[in-house]
Amino acid sequence: MLKSRLTFLLVWLLGFIALLVFDLLMELFAFEWLNWNGTGKNDWFFMLWWCVVAVWFLYGTIQIFKEK
Repeated sequence: MLKSRLTFLLVWLLGFIALLVFDLLMELFAFEWLNWNGTGKNDWFFMLWWCVVAVWFLYGTIQIFKEK
């Protein structure tokens, strides 16, 4: 049980890292290519990204503290 919880925790943390890397790639390359930096055109992306981060956080928190 401890090993599976630890494995889940590591995967959950790697998910946060993957979300951060995706955000950085979008900001550094895609938004520069589309000339969206400094404009309101990328707001939809950040709202969606923060929703995904919040869902990932809540799901992981519930799974970690859930009694098995």
